[in-house]
Amino acid sequence: MKKVLLLLSSLSFLILSEKANANPVNALYKKTINNIVDNGQCSEQEFLLNIPRQISDDDEIEQHYSSRFTSNVFVDFFKEDNKIVSIDISIAPVPKTLSEQLPAFCIISSIQAAIDPSRTKNEYMQLDSKLYSSALKSGKYEYSSKNYDHSSFLVGSSPLVYRIESRN
Repeated sequence: MKKVLLLLSSLSFLILSEKANANPVNALYKKTINNIVDNGQCSEQEFLLNIPRQISDDDEIEQHYSSRFTSNVFVDFFKEDNKIVSIDISIAPVPKTLSEQLPAFCIISSIQAAIDPSRTKNEYMQLDSKLYSSALKSGKYEYSSKNYDHSSFLVGSSPLVYRIESRN
C-alpha cells in the first residue's frame, strides 16, 4: 500500500511539474536565469530571483504574472492563449550610477535574449544603455525586431519601464 501511495504521489508530482514547465512564463523565466548565470558581468551581481506568480484569474483572457529580480527591478509578464504577448520591466528609482544600472541591464538584456534571440545578450546590453539614455533625454525610445517591439519610457519621474511586446 505504501509503495502504491508513493508511486501515485510521485506521478502526480511529475504531472504537476510538467504542467508548470509548459507555462511559457516559467520557461522564459528559466531561460532568463540561465542567461544571467552565463554572463560573467551579470553572474557577479546580487539578485532576488523571485519566481513569477500569477496575479490574474485563470479565466481572464490576458493572464498577468509578476516577479521581482532585485529590490528595485520588477518584471510583469502578460500572456494570452499560452503565448507571452508583453513584458514590462519597471525600475524604480531610476538608476543613476553605472553600478546601479548594471543589474538592471543584466536583467533586461537576459529577458530580451531569452524571448527575442535576434540579438545576443551583449548586443542587448549595448542597446539597453542606448534605450536608457534616450528615455532619460526624450522620455521614450523604441526599437523593433522582426517579432517584437522594444521600448523604454519614463512614467513621470520614476519608474523607468522597458517594454517588450509581441508584434504577432
